[in-house]
Amino acid sequence: MEFFDQPDLKLARISISEQRQHLSVNKMHYLVASKKAVRHFVERLEMGLFTAQEYLGAFQNAGLQTSFDSEGLAGRGLYIGVKTGQ
Repeated sequence: MEFFDQPDLKLARISISEQRQHLSVNKMHYLVASKKAVRHFVERLEMGLFTAQEYLGAFQNAGLQTSFDSEGLAGRGLYIGVKTGQ
C-alpha cells in the first residue's frame, strides 16, 4: 500500500499480484479523494517473467555487451547493456 495525504487531495494505491505461467499480473487499485468526490479505478499490468539466461540471450541477440549489477538502483539487481562497435 502507498498513500499520499494533503489537505485537498488523498490518494491510496493497493496492489494485488498473481503469477499466470510466464506472466506477473498486477491489479493496481486506486482511491482518489478530493473535496468534490471519491473515485476508484483499477489498472491491470501484465509483465513477462524471464530467467537470467533469457535476459542475457536477448541482450546478446541485440548486439549488447551485458553485465549484471546485483545491487542495482533499488537493491533488486540491474542488467546493463552496452552497444559496442557497429
